[in-house]
Amino acid sequence: MLKIMKNLKEKVDYTWCRTKCILANEKGDFYISDGIKIIIAVVLGALLLSALTFIFKDTVIPRLISEIEVLFS
Repeated sequence: MLKIMKNLKEKVDYTWCRTKCILANEKGDFYISDGIKIIIAVVLGALLLSALTFIFKDTVIPRLISEIEVLFS
């Protein structure tokens, strides 16, 4: 029983040390921040594109069509 408890304590200590080292590692920090920047850029681009589509669809295109009809009629 004592041997099992000692083995378990060693495994827990090893896992704790490894977890602490993994969390302290900053090698992947560059990729995470770049990924977040790319996601933000894609979301903002989609919002801008939808806003421009909304403006052109409801404001510019109907007025443009009416101006062209006035010119040719």
